[in-house]
Amino acid sequence: MKDKLKLLKDIAEFLNEETDLKTMLDGALRELIDHTAFETGWIFFINEAGEHEMAAHYQLPPSLKKRDCHYMEDGSCWCVRAYQKGHLQTATNIFVCSRLEKAQLEFPGENKGITHHATMPLISGTESFGLLNVASPNREEFDKDELALLESVSFQIGSTLKRIELTAKEKESVVIKERQRLARDLHDSVNQMLFSIGITSHAAKSLSGNGKVDEALTSIENTSKHAMKEMKALIWQLKPIGLENGILHAIESYSDLLGVDVNIELEGFYSISDAAETELYRVIQESLNNVMKHSGVRAADVKMTVQDKQLVTTVTDRGAGFDLRKKTVTSYGFGNMRERIRKLGGELDIETEIDEGTVVRITVPIEE
Repeated sequence: MKDKLKLLKDIAEFLNEETDLKTMLDGALRELIDHTAFETGWIFFINEAGEHEMAAHYQLPPSLKKRDCHYMEDGSCWCVRAYQKGHLQTATNIFVCSRLEKAQLEFPGENKGITHHATMPLISGTESFGLLNVASPNREEFDKDELALLESVSFQIGSTLKRIELTAKEKESVVIKERQRLARDLHDSVNQMLFSIGITSHAAKSLSGNGKVDEALTSIENTSKHAMKEMKALIWQLKPIGLENGILHAIESYSDLLGVDVNIELEGFYSISDAAETELYRVIQESLNNVMKHSGVRAADVKMTVQDKQLVTTVTDRGAGFDLRKKTVTSYGFGNMRERIRKLGGELDIETEIDEGTVVRITVPIEE
């Protein structure tokens, strides 16, 4: 077992060097467990809706690994509920763990003597990211020194999570600037060349009397027009040109480029930040792309309604629909869309059935 100060120093040095979220969590948890009396540990991320996910774990007892970590992923528990209510501020002994109890009942003797755990929120300043839990066989309570160590490591991990988050935002800003540069280059060079090809082929066709040549020139002209249309759509994805005239105008212009007939309704007045409006527009763009690519129809309804300090946007089509349970729907990009909206403090839901169309429902908070 390492000296406490040496362990904290080693963990701090490791965290300071890490930029990958998964590697950081796994490594910090492993370092803590391997060099203390703790036998196992796991980390929950908990979002603003109170939903948790297991972000990392180390040396879980067999019962908790069963059925793809069912008891770790499914349902709530005392520590998650206490976290949601803001009751956890320091390292705390958990006297009854429903996850361990349920796992022991279904798989007797496979808890390796682990019945209780300690928990500590992952905090950076006023922000909380989730929980760090640790446990040992035949231990119902951890002493003050062990809890103090757990607090120190949790604060270190929380600070690192905040640093990685800020670094990711900085990188995203760089990416956005690069996309804007690429959009300008595409517009100034490739788009101009395609336009020239279209003009030249059209002029050449008027001078030719050969049927096959005329047919080839017509094909070139049509292809250049199609390529220009695709290029403009790509530029809009790289840089949301048109948002300066409002999101409704931007949606109409983008749907025209896609060839999707969109009926737009707005009920009420709303105020959201420019950054939030851009993210919302990106998600609506992707929803319209899905209509074009997957629905089998070329029409959609976009409705934006202000309800209870929230802006609710729905994108509805009456197309083919799909089975949400199948993993093949990842091609629709719903994971990225949900993540964009989650960062705004909102939610994204999908309602769909085969041959019954699709409704994408986006809810984001509005400014006071």
